[in-house]
Amino acid sequence: MKPQIIVISILLTSFYSPLLPCEPFEPVFLKPVDTSREDKDFFSFKQKLEKSVKDKDVKFIESIVDPQISFAFSEDGMGKGKFLKYWKLDKNPKNSDFWNVLSQTINLGFTYKDNIWSAPFLFNLTPESIDSYSFSLITGNTVNIRNKPSKQGTILTQLSWEFVKNEYDETNIKANPNEPCNWKKVCISDGQVGYICEQYLRSPMDHRVGFSKKNKNWMMIFFMEGGD
Repeated sequence: MKPQIIVISILLTSFYSPLLPCEPFEPVFLKPVDTSREDKDFFSFKQKLEKSVKDKDVKFIESIVDPQISFAFSEDGMGKGKFLKYWKLDKNPKNSDFWNVLSQTINLGFTYKDNIWSAPFLFNLTPESIDSYSFSLITGNTVNIRNKPSKQGTILTQLSWEFVKNEYDETNIKANPNEPCNWKKVCISDGQVGYICEQYLRSPMDHRVGFSKKNKNWMMIFFMEGGD
């Protein structure tokens, strides 16, 4: 066989080959919890917070933001004024992404540690065996994992509240404007590679929020993502 034909054959084989399996790993599950009811005072505050988010009540948010709030791992990532400006709550609060991001964060449940109530629950409860940079948690029951980034893809399996390993490639975008979600490529514990709708994934490094009581008032002391 001529060299040119061999090269073309290899390229075609690579292009049309099915997804290669990834390295299997021990499955790790993390069921959702919310222990905020254990503290009646905080639970009452949480209800007010949820209402303020629903109503986009910027006045309430301004009243609970700590003067030294942390919101980014940078020199300019601290302070109430900078925080409000960062989230565009100072000039155009109703159209800020803040409400949606905070809602998604607190809806995943609060836990208490070191005198701080924080959300989502996985911020405090992610096992040490999980690399927070490499894994994400499936946040739902019987979530479909498909063989391609499309609702038309074959369902490989269904998982509930289980960690999957992030796989990064060019498919981590909205491949089709008619698709209802952004697709993420993941590796599951049995070694299969598949695609999951982004809304069902939560990284331990994603946004987390913390509240501490100061002068008898609950104050937001951090709301940030990523790591230093």
